[in-house]
Amino acid sequence: EKHKHLSSNFDDTPFSTMKLFLASMLIASAVSHESLRGRSLQDPSDCIVNGAALLEIPGETLDADFVYDCVNRMGETARLILDDEQKNDLDAQVERGAVTLGEDQIDLTGAIKSGNTITLPNGKVKVNKSTSEGRKLGTLDKVGSKPILVVKVIDTNGKQRPESAAQISSDVFSDAVNLKSQLSDCSYGKLTVTNDYSEALGFTLTQLEKISENIVAPGVMSATIDLDITLNDRYAIHNAVTSKVQSLLGFTLPGPFDQVMYVVEQCYVSCGYAAYAYINS
Repeated sequence: EKHKHLSSNFDDTPFSTMKLFLASMLIASAVSHESLRGRSLQDPSDCIVNGAALLEIPGETLDADFVYDCVNRMGETARLILDDEQKNDLDAQVERGAVTLGEDQIDLTGAIKSGNTITLPNGKVKVNKSTSEGRKLGTLDKVGSKPILVVKVIDTNGKQRPESAAQISSDVFSDAVNLKSQLSDCSYGKLTVTNDYSEALGFTLTQLEKISENIVAPGVMSATIDLDITLNDRYAIHNAVTSKVQSLLGFTLPGPFDQVMYVVEQCYVSCGYAAYAYINS
């Protein structure tokens, strides 16, 4: 699997100004919600390690601008809690290429999941290299046509970005300066973002039918989640949106898409970021 997510949160910033931020984030990175409070994980192998880069809002403070996350086979994401020694070790493994973000799995034997965090046991981080047949989130080929889906998120109280789906579509795909044009320019024309989904790009007829049923503007669908975004952090929101979109489309994200972008009204819990994206995803 090629995962996936960009997420944007710009408070009162006009959506049109988001495009440069999102372009920078993407170039840099080029369902059940069972609550397990302080319990050992059921499947210690079910964790693909991702690195999330967060873009700080000027004038605000992030607790960290880069964190490691764990993504399970359902697409649910949790933050990995590492001590300094573990983080330094994982940083070093990533830097020298021993660990590939979005592909390799962290051994969670002895780890504890509480809410949207996973705390590893003391000691060295154990990583299992992926195989060519294994599940992957990363999409290493950053050239050619890249189908992207944008999801306008609506929370249980109706909170959503004020821009229409049509305006969001224009800002990402079609107006004079947009996410598509910026990524094309930054890649010297080698990367083409598209919402022209087709069998030629790996979509099945069944997938195309489900996508067509849910698209409300070119490349954009909406998803209403049973969650109050004013009371939940980005992990809970991310997981709720992923679950909803997967339910609507009938397949596990990202499916045939190269990236899936979640557009949220704004952040209320553990904030300070304008957008975030996953490295090698």
